Amino acid sequence: MWPHERHAQILEMLDADGKVLTNVLASLFAVSRETVRRDLLNMERGGTLQRVHGGAVASSKGFAPEPAFAERLQTDADTKLAIGQKAAALIPSGATILVDVGTTTLAFAQMLAQRDDIRIITNSIEIAQTPGVVERCEVLLLGGRPHREVPGTFGEITLSEIDRFLADFAVLSPVGVHAERGLTDYDLNEAEVARKMMQRSRQTVILCHSAKFGVESRVSICRMDEIDHLVTDARPDAYFALPRGRIHLSD
Repeated sequence: MWPHERHAQILEMLDADGKVLTNVLASLFAVSRETVRRDLLNMERGGTLQRVHGGAVASSKGFAPEPAFAERLQTDADTKLAIGQKAAALIPSGATILVDVGTTTLAFAQMLAQRDDIRIITNSIEIAQTPGVVERCEVLLLGGRPHREVPGTFGEITLSEIDRFLADFAVLSPVGVHAERGLTDYDLNEAEVARKMMQRSRQTVILCHSAKFGVESRVSICRMDEIDHLVTDARPDAYFALPRGRIHLSD
């Protein structure tokens, strides 16, 4: 079992019981207690749990889960389309892009439907089925395990398939963008896919509604200095900066 698979199961157990025990996890995963301790340490660094003697408990921050995908589709739809249009203008002809699951990345893909020279590699089932996109762009849907609540593919197969490609851009939409914590997601599987897409791309484009500024969620994706472009609807506060990237405001 890969580390990310253990982490996902640990999160599920914490959601159900609020705590996990090191010896129980070692037996469940058929690994050493030292391996489990290392898993818990890495997860604590990512803010997903708090280590205690003999195991770990759910993070005291009490991060709220995202609203349902269908609900998010109806929220700030015009703003997301404007962000998507601005982001689409950053993508040059002939580019190959990796795109993760999200309502704002879906709006971005809808804007790309006006182009016929873009290659899209995505784990989003919605994007892969968007009218116009599949007719005009070259689209590849990554394999993997369907998510119960998000229309996308995740897991080890998805991550290994991403590793087969080198893209010009990774286009991502996280749960939160925080000046100190960086980009975060609520779900470990989504964060892992986003992180892997960044690793396999030359540049990273983040699509972010301004309501996400200052928001932290459970799982870290990356630091602020790993972002090349941030596309949003309103300029963030003065303390918020991209060390190496640019901020683009939608019209």
